Amino acid sequence: MPAETTARGEARGREDGARRLIQKLLATVLAGGVVYVLSTVLAPSADDVWQLVLSVLCGGAVLIVQFLVTFAHQLGELKSSVDQRFVDIGRATKLFNEVEKLRDDGVPRLAESATHVVSIGPEILHDFAHEEINRLALQMDDLTNLSAECPGENHDWLLSLTKCARRTVDAISTSVDQDFWSTEPAGRYLEAQREAIDDRGVRVRRLFVVKQPGDLPHLHDICKEQRDVRIEVRVVALSQLPLHVQRGKMIDFVVFDGALSYEVGADQLSVNSWTTVNAREDDVQQRIRRFGELWNASPHSVPDGAAALTSGPDPTAS
Repeated sequence: MPAETTARGEARGREDGARRLIQKLLATVLAGGVVYVLSTVLAPSADDVWQLVLSVLCGGAVLIVQFLVTFAHQLGELKSSVDQRFVDIGRATKLFNEVEKLRDDGVPRLAESATHVVSIGPEILHDFAHEEINRLALQMDDLTNLSAECPGENHDWLLSLTKCARRTVDAISTSVDQDFWSTEPAGRYLEAQREAIDDRGVRVRRLFVVKQPGDLPHLHDICKEQRDVRIEVRVVALSQLPLHVQRGKMIDFVVFDGALSYEVGADQLSVNSWTTVNAREDDVQQRIRRFGELWNASPHSVPDGAAALTSGPDPTAS
């Protein structure tokens, strides 16, 4: 496909060049003819040879002028092209210097793969690659403002952030999120948390929030699975909390290393409808305070029939 496009472009360029040359020659002949006619009318007694020579000279002058105009135009285009090339080289040099800082990351590999994939396969593959690159570029643009948002629940972000955590992962899971724990992404998420705990010594705490104490037994299997990978788990019913705690904002969120929050927003039908990654200090501190408030307010024992749901050491104990 690229070879055919190049061949068509070269053929079209040759046709345009031939057409312009013919136009120059016609203009030259027309100018010579006009001069010959004028010289015959104005000086009918003059020698025909000189009239012919004069018309040829004028036609040649017109042809030379046309070539000079074309040359000047091409020279201007060449200058603009050279100037643009220098601008591109400057940008490329700046970009290369920035990419050098990310030598150990996937940026050089991304650039190499992107240039390769657009030269192979069908056109829809090229379009898909461009769309993915644009999506990633927009996401990076958003992150320059320390925040990014996407529709739905982004499990890829959740896994990546868990793999990046080095100290702590503090999470609040509401009733909106309970169905998630029976899905395949939940298994990969728990495995990533297990690796964070075992390999990097990350402390992972999760607080399940339900509306009524009668909902607590439903979390027994979920909490057991999480305790098995050494996640500190607590559960709390909203109705058991003090009023000032109940009035606080109740959303699903995870705070990573006390520096970045992953938040899942739900619409009025309790469906996860957007995900936000936020590294703005004021917003993250609000999430940290909210987690601490709910974690410390959770009971050390839960209603009968769900007593095994609370595990992990008391962070307030000395």
